[in-house]
Amino acid sequence: MSVDRTRGVAIVNEVMDPLDGDTVFGQRWGSGELIRITSKELNALMEGKIIAVDVEGESVVYLQLGAESED
Repeated sequence: MSVDRTRGVAIVNEVMDPLDGDTVFGQRWGSGELIRITSKELNALMEGKIIAVDVEGESVVYLQLGAESED
C-alpha cells in the first residue's frame, strides 16, 4: 500500500467499506463504491485528458494523470 495523505491518494489492494471503520485516510462516509475505468478511459488519461467521475450522484471528482513520482 502506498498513501500520499498530502494529495489524498492511495494505492490499495482492496476496497475498504468506510462504514466498517477507518479507511487509509481515517473515518470516511459514503458507500465505498468501486468505480472501474475502461482501457479507453485509461488511454484518455495517458493522452493528457481528464476523467470526470460522478460520486454517488452527489459530487464530482476529476482524475488526471500526473508526473511520475520518485517512490
